[in-house]
Amino acid sequence: MRNREKWVTDTLVELADTLVPALDPANYWLCVADRYTQLIASSSVHLNASGDRPVVVDTDERLEAPPFGEILAAEGPGVESEASGEPIVNVRLDEATSRWSGLAPAALSLGYRSVHAFPFSRREDVLGAVTILTMETTPLPPTELRIANALADIATIAMLNHRTIAGLTTTSRQLQGALSSRVIIEQAKGLLSARLEVSPEGAFRVLRRYARGHNMRIGDLSARLMSRDLTVADLIPQGEDLTPAASPSAARRHFPARPAENN
Repeated sequence: MRNREKWVTDTLVELADTLVPALDPANYWLCVADRYTQLIASSSVHLNASGDRPVVVDTDERLEAPPFGEILAAEGPGVESEASGEPIVNVRLDEATSRWSGLAPAALSLGYRSVHAFPFSRREDVLGAVTILTMETTPLPPTELRIANALADIATIAMLNHRTIAGLTTTSRQLQGALSSRVIIEQAKGLLSARLEVSPEGAFRVLRRYARGHNMRIGDLSARLMSRDLTVADLIPQGEDLTPAASPSAARRHFPARPAENN
């Protein structure tokens, strides 16, 4: 890599740019995995990230072929790093056959010689981990380790920010939808109240009864009424009297006439 500083700054800016609700997490994590292969020479990357749709990225098809793919998901530095929230670096595979009895021999058979892992974690939030298998036995220099850690940290923060923005956007849309529905219902109540000469409460009862009888939402019914897909007459059974019956408590009480007083 000719210009390491420029590559680092460009990569960090690129990975931080997630404040877009339409961001595709799968493409984002693929970019993260690709940057690790650029950072560490002669490496292959296995990345797993949680979410509504969990993402698994392998930069070498040999990593996803059975049984190696199943082994990576079950044991190894990535599993341990994700669980502990701490990186695992500079582990020689020929010295880890007892530690990872499945992974180490399988990786050695593919020509890998050492392995590293970095968690995607921030405080209590854990999004996954990245496992890096290399053909070299030379330990990674401190500079590469710091950059690798920084990539994991920035990717974690960026994706947490993205999830927050996406959640706020969804909530805003839901609130806007609820507000719009409430407005159209009030308009429909006003129309019914004026046409039928009933109170707003009586108009709402008409809407509710029709909606229940036709398995509709009151908001959808109100929208159809205001767009003239339905008329006021459609909502009223023929011949029905909407005048509310007088309640017993409201009926006039009759008392016997008071006797005239004698002068």
